[in-house]
Parts: sequence; structure tokens; C-alpha cells
Amino acid sequence: MFLFCRNTGLLIEYDKNINIFQFHQRSVCRSIAPLFKYAYVCVNDAILFFGGFHYPNASKAVHKYSIRENKWMAFENALPSPLYYCVAILNEENNHIHIIGGKDDKMTTVSTHMETKVYLWDPLQLSKHEIKIINQYWIRILDLKLGWIDDFNKFIFKYCR
Repeated sequence: MFLFCRNTGLLIEYDKNINIFQFHQRSVCRSIAPLFKYAYVCVNDAILFFGGFHYPNASKAVHKYSIRENKWMAFENALPSPLYYCVAILNEENNHIHIIGGKDDKMTTVSTHMETKVYLWDPLQLSKHEIKIINQYWIRILDLKLGWIDDFNKFIFKYCR
């Protein structure tokens, strides 16, 4: 289990066989450290954080924490408006994130519902269909008249990581 609150990050492990908790500190990037009341969702190896609050300002920032690499990333693309006290959930197929409710930068409760594709924040989540569409687009813009080799799909998939 992970716990992030302001400038504190913890990985909490519980061994039920010996009934012991272990705590390991995790870094918190500077741009998210002052924030709290953000929405978050875990997608495979990443935790995505949306918005947040640091008195007197709400944030429209989006951050990603890579669990495997223990690294943070702040995205240039952000929420369309500042938001905090919102909730983020994955759909059943794990390919869309819904950001619901919250408060805006004027501390007004809003009935927001934003939907975003997971692969925008985590390119590892591209489906085979989406990879095929990207390949077709690249072929069109490059005006290739050569045959396509299936190994190129693997190469492009690795490139998107």
C-alpha cells in the first residue's frame, strides 16, 4: 500500500505470516508536495494524481508516480480547470479514467465529469487497435509505399513506452 500526503511518501508492507508492518520512505516531487485533496487512481505500475489544493489555490496539475522506478513526472497537459476534492475512477476495461465532482478554484462545489483515456497518461496502455491506428497514421504521413513488417509494430510499441 502507498500513502502520499503533502511531502510524505510511504510504501507500507504487511507480512500476515509474522504480523509485522514495514514502512519504506518514498520521494515526493516538489510540485505535488504542497498539494492535498487531489484525486488519484492506480493503473498498473503507475499512480496518477489529478488536481489538488494548497491554500488558497486549487491546482489543475496532473502527476504520475512510477511504482517500479520510484520516479515522479509532472505532465504539461493538465486538467482544463483547477480542481480538488474530486474522485478518479477507472472504467471496467481499465482504458478510461473518470474524474468526478470536486471544488473549483473559487471553492465552489462543481458537478464535474471529465473522461480521459488512460494511454494519454500512460502510453504502455495502448491497445493493439490503437497501435494499428498510429501505424496507419505514420504510414500515411510518411507516404510509404513499402510493405509493412509485423516486427515494426513491436518496435513502435516499445518506442511508445
